[in-house]
Amino acid sequence: MKQFLLFLHISIFFLFSVSAKNIPDWLKNPEKEFPEEKFIYATGKGNSEKSAQNSALANISLYFDVKTDIVMRSVKELGDFQSDREIHSVDSESYFQINNISSSADFFLVKFTESYYDKKTDTFSILAYINRTEAAQIYSMRIEGLLNSIRELKSSAKTESEPFFAAETLRKAEELGKIAENYIKCETTIIPDNLIKYKPELKMISEIARERTELKKSLTFSINMNTSEKKYSPVFTTVASVLEKNGYSYSLENSKYKILINISGTEESYKAGEFVRLSIDVLILNDSGNGVYTYSKAFGRTGGKTLEQAYILAINNIKNDLEENFLSE
Repeated sequence: MKQFLLFLHISIFFLFSVSAKNIPDWLKNPEKEFPEEKFIYATGKGNSEKSAQNSALANISLYFDVKTDIVMRSVKELGDFQSDREIHSVDSESYFQINNISSSADFFLVKFTESYYDKKTDTFSILAYINRTEAAQIYSMRIEGLLNSIRELKSSAKTESEPFFAAETLRKAEELGKIAENYIKCETTIIPDNLIKYKPELKMISEIARERTELKKSLTFSINMNTSEKKYSPVFTTVASVLEKNGYSYSLENSKYKILINISGTEESYKAGEFVRLSIDVLILNDSGNGVYTYSKAFGRTGGKTLEQAYILAINNIKNDLEENFLSE
């Protein structure tokens, strides 16, 4: 009996020893394999290699303090996942699958270890890691390219004689500035000491919005339509709304710019219903009568049970397109 117990004890010890030996070093002691001064790393778990990899990527995004969206699916899973800057742990009764991760940060040079499969828990583990120096070099090149473009746009806006063009040029510079700020944030998250070298550039970027706001104060618009039909009033309202959204103001008189809206269309009647085809042209003229911006679009046939319904749907299509594209093209 004693021999049997001794054999059982040795067998159990042997099994645990073999199991422990199979666990990779990066999982047992990740800091040893990926020292913090050289790497950023995070582990992820899942019921497949792909889900474990996505989980690791979601967790590593915490270092960049960005929002990660995770699309849930009904798949039995075990692991950790990250959403809205919090880490949630789930047990084996939870059902989810990390399907897609979208982040405001670009993760350059993210690498992954080989996956480790734990038979006991039926889970995969993977470690995601970023070499700080290598990633910082990539960010630095992207940032420098953006900063050069921003400087060129600011210089162009300064020498532009047409205020509307100057304001739109600064808008482009402001958009690039937001991207550059994000890259700078990522690089300085990896190597905090690099923040010092970007202080002048961050100040330059912060001044763009103020410069554009000051310029836009002098730009006022009047809106005129080629029709007074009440059904088209939502188009007028939408154009005015887009102007305000972009920081411009409009008035009925004494404006520096005129916005001319021309709407045309055809009506068609079939047994299936009533149909209309609408097109819109928007022209912005400066006080000298020169065009500074055009927006034109012809829309497909839109139908309804009645002609009124067809017009409502067609005009709604124009509204949606104006909200998305007017002054942004």
